[in-house]
Amino acid sequence: MSRLPRTFDPPVKLTPKQANIYCWGFQPEARFRDAVCGRRFGKTFLGKAEMRRAARLAAEWGVSVEDEIWYGAPTFKQAKRVFWRRLKQAIPEAWRSHRPNETECSITLKSGHVMRVVGLDNYDNLRGSGLFFVLVDEWADCPWAAWEEVLRPMLSTCQYTIPGIGLRKGGHALRIGTPKGFNHCYDTYLDGKPGGEPDHKSWQYTSLQGGNVPAEELDAARRKMDPRTFRQEYEAGFENYAGVVYYTFNRAECRTSERIKQGEALHIGMDFNVMKMAAVVYVVRDDLPLALDEFHGVRDTPEMIEKIQVRFPGHAVAVYPDASGQNTSSKNASESDLSLLKKAGFTVVVDSTNPGVKDRVNSVNAIFLNTYGERRLKVNIDQCPQLTLCLERQTYTDKGEPDKDPKKGHDHMNDAAGYFIAKRYPIKTRTGGTRRIGGLA
Repeated sequence: MSRLPRTFDPPVKLTPKQANIYCWGFQPEARFRDAVCGRRFGKTFLGKAEMRRAARLAAEWGVSVEDEIWYGAPTFKQAKRVFWRRLKQAIPEAWRSHRPNETECSITLKSGHVMRVVGLDNYDNLRGSGLFFVLVDEWADCPWAAWEEVLRPMLSTCQYTIPGIGLRKGGHALRIGTPKGFNHCYDTYLDGKPGGEPDHKSWQYTSLQGGNVPAEELDAARRKMDPRTFRQEYEAGFENYAGVVYYTFNRAECRTSERIKQGEALHIGMDFNVMKMAAVVYVVRDDLPLALDEFHGVRDTPEMIEKIQVRFPGHAVAVYPDASGQNTSSKNASESDLSLLKKAGFTVVVDSTNPGVKDRVNSVNAIFLNTYGERRLKVNIDQCPQLTLCLERQTYTDKGEPDKDPKKGHDHMNDAAGYFIAKRYPIKTRTGGTRRIGGLA
């Protein structure tokens, strides 16, 4: 495998912040880079420089031609529109073995390596090769499964030799884009911060720091946009995404460090699902709720009962369950989930039917933030990480209903949290049908 020919094409010029991201490329302590940037930061120019360098290093380091170099975006149409022309600009003709493939949007280099522009929406069709480098654009809009199931495994088999250093294993990735709520983009960003993963590094830069948008243009945008959207789009801030179900939840303003006290009465909202049972543990102080613990991914009702009893001995427990638990249990067809909770000595507070979804959602949103600016429900973020994640990520479907996609799994914990709130702090007064079964009066 030979090196690529020298070229006198001018290199891509980077701003200082772009160069900072670029300089960390292909370092073992920054194998996975995440750059969260405001609009017009200059991601495309950075991408051109990254792809050009990856092509050169693949030849110099003896990377197998089976390990390709990719630019990926949420869809193939978007990837082609945004980057195909620019990729052809970035790769000198002297490096190419023949003309680019306009149908597949691929370039084969004289070294034998292949560079591609791909869409990550149909990620199952991307399997088959290895990867030396992948640049993922608009990372917040890409499906997490594309990374977890396809891209990450493809990076695992790559190996190469750096002159003067020796053998290294594993391909590299740069994920870049503007945030969109607290989704996987936020998770991988945290992986690259101090105390995160040892081979990750992340940055957060505003549009102004990118050096391409003048301050007066940002001022004009600020006057026209709502504060949340401006912070997200131009300041690269992680904001509750427009369209999220529990939009009044804010992890900074709804946070508490309070913990459950010995012997304190517990109020547990519970959602029944085989292998996916969820529960949120509340206490009530000064007539206001605090969500201070959680259970998730529990197999069935007997296991949930056991976990509660082991974790909270000596506590009086009232359960506010999913009304469907009055049906026969998946664990034992002769007993309902509610009767199992009763036998365990728990108070069971349940209506004959579940509250309306809209009523439950409105009750939760109102207690997180009402029109007087009062935040009456606080959450221990550290003790309830799954609840926090689900509150920030469950969105509405195209039909205007809370998304219950099992692949995302954001609904069970939110439903569990809402049963207690809708019963104890309802917006709409419910009449009749309430039953208390055993335990507390």
